[in-house]
Amino acid sequence: MYTGPAVPLTDPIRGSSEPGRLWTLTNVGEATPDILSPLCWSLWGTGVEFASRGGLYDFGVLGRSALRVPDDPNRWSTACFFGRQAMNVDRARELAGLLPGMTGDDFERDLLGAVRPDAVPTRSDPSRLPAVVVKAPLVLARARSAPRRLHQRQMDWWRATVLTGRGPDPRNLLTDSSNRFSAAMRVHVRTRLILNVFRAQVESIAAKAGRDDLVPALLAGYGGVIETELADDVWSLGHGRITLDEFLSRHGFHGPNEGNVIGHSWREDPEAVLRAAAAHSGRPESDRPAVRAERAAATRRKAEADLLSTLPAARRLLVRRLLASTGAQVRAVELTKAAFLTAVDGCRAAAGGFGAELVDAGTLDRVDDACYLTVDELLVPLPANVRELVEFRRSRREEYRRLEVPSVFTGMPEAIESSNEPASEDAVIRGTPAGPGVFEGTVRVVVDPESQDTLDDGEVLVCKFVDPGWTALVSLAGALVTDMGSPASHGAIVARELGITCVVGTGNGTRALRSGDVVRVDGTTGEIALLVRSRSTVQK
Repeated sequence: MYTGPAVPLTDPIRGSSEPGRLWTLTNVGEATPDILSPLCWSLWGTGVEFASRGGLYDFGVLGRSALRVPDDPNRWSTACFFGRQAMNVDRARELAGLLPGMTGDDFERDLLGAVRPDAVPTRSDPSRLPAVVVKAPLVLARARSAPRRLHQRQMDWWRATVLTGRGPDPRNLLTDSSNRFSAAMRVHVRTRLILNVFRAQVESIAAKAGRDDLVPALLAGYGGVIETELADDVWSLGHGRITLDEFLSRHGFHGPNEGNVIGHSWREDPEAVLRAAAAHSGRPESDRPAVRAERAAATRRKAEADLLSTLPAARRLLVRRLLASTGAQVRAVELTKAAFLTAVDGCRAAAGGFGAELVDAGTLDRVDDACYLTVDELLVPLPANVRELVEFRRSRREEYRRLEVPSVFTGMPEAIESSNEPASEDAVIRGTPAGPGVFEGTVRVVVDPESQDTLDDGEVLVCKFVDPGWTALVSLAGALVTDMGSPASHGAIVARELGITCVVGTGNGTRALRSGDVVRVDGTTGEIALLVRSRSTVQK
């Protein structure tokens, strides 16, 4: 195999930042929870940047010249620090403030749960108003149909090429998958921004009516969310109502740490699905996810009625439409997320193909060595010192795995050695309320999505994050507590749809709690009260 000249040993996943710039791992960090490999970051970094600029161009708030991605990483929407993907909060505030009906404060509050006292106010650009007037209504008119069509196209492509293994050669599959990822992410960005606007309006209406307490229930139980269907299919698999092949044809692109290209999906290794299905097999119909989702929908309908009863009759029709549109956008966001995850799985399959070819040729030693090269590097002749480059990057990635990075930080973060010591012995742990209700139960801490763990009846799942690959496990929980996340995070959405009490963004829940602890989780206040401390110190 032809190789090019030797290259310097570079580390694409260490990152850099100018002082004073605010970053957060929330949301994007959950999308790629494992330490990013160079291939992972090369897909996400440029893909998200093109998508975010393209999505805002579609609304009219950015001009064509803004589609060009700048060389300065401080002007990107995301960055990678010690293998963790982070969102550029200052840049995101700036962009969100350009949207009609949205402010930078709304975005920061939705993302981080609060707004910095010294946050710079955002302003719209009046010169873009004519373009917004023309283009934004077109995006809104397609807000429901575009995600549905995208999802169907992606699923048809994934089933025909990735699931069957009959796709093109690795080079063409990687190129196609990368392009599909960026295109799907562009629709996802648009859909997420619309949802943020609708959520902000719902929260504002409830606050003005003096019914802030209704917000968690108002933003839950919409029904038809694709991850609820995933959870219900796990239940059906456990009860013999569908086959494993049927399940994988619908959901096989999911898996542990599924946003990371490096790793495997359920189509390659369905063992975790089979364990979750077995856990569901002994549970009654009343525990079925579809039944739980209907109970959550009933709670939402009551909350809507309570809110509408406080409003003048003349406003009720508009608020009803807003609430219905918000539900539609929640469903649409999850469809677009599934769409870009099929593209990630396409990149995963391509990387496996590249790796196998390079191992057979004697160029690399392991199949997953391909994941330590970027998309661009895989598409050109490899450097003469490719083995040395891969081993250097692999060692750096393993080094970063032993480090901890704060969930919110300014400038270049200070990474410290991970500690297994309990964070504290506090009787109360606090996070952000994300799923209404109060639940008491026994804690099960799960920090590795590939562990052999499942949940017993009435257990509280405590984990660092939740992505769609965790849905099978979440559906077994009585309550959910996460270290990372916001009310708009994937785990919070799934928990609300299944009527699961949920608190997110504790920062230290997996360290402060132990499997076997008995706790009371309050999804309205965001407090987790430690009732009985377990003597066990073993976490999965």
